[in-house]
Amino acid sequence: MSLVLQGTGIVGGAAEGPALVTTEALAFNLGVDEKTGLVIERGHALEGQSVAGKVVVFRGGKGSSASSFSILQLVRRGCGPVALVNVQSDAVVAAGAVLARIPLVHRCDQDPTKLIRSGDRIRVDGDTGRVELLEDAS
Repeated sequence: MSLVLQGTGIVGGAAEGPALVTTEALAFNLGVDEKTGLVIERGHALEGQSVAGKVVVFRGGKGSSASSFSILQLVRRGCGPVALVNVQSDAVVAAGAVLARIPLVHRCDQDPTKLIRSGDRIRVDGDTGRVELLEDAS
């Protein structure tokens, strides 16, 4: 399956890895354990799953501005995402990606949360805004 989404790059650079996908918003400050990378928000669709080494594909951020620092801490501790893809990013997630120096793309021409599945291997290019499916998880 060939899938290329064109979005707007917010933070440059390129990264690839397995996708971790949710249609829900994600709070990195209280929803993700900064020491393990596990999603700890009760009832969240990703609860118990790790963001470490993943391209996290989600609606956008939620919660306080502390999420920006949490993204940085996750990456510094080696348990953070390698890239982020949002349906619609916000200033908090964007600031976190800038601080952590990880690519961020949003506003794709199609909804990435509906076309990309957890486990798919994807490549994110924040310079061009391109999100490409490299390998289907199935």
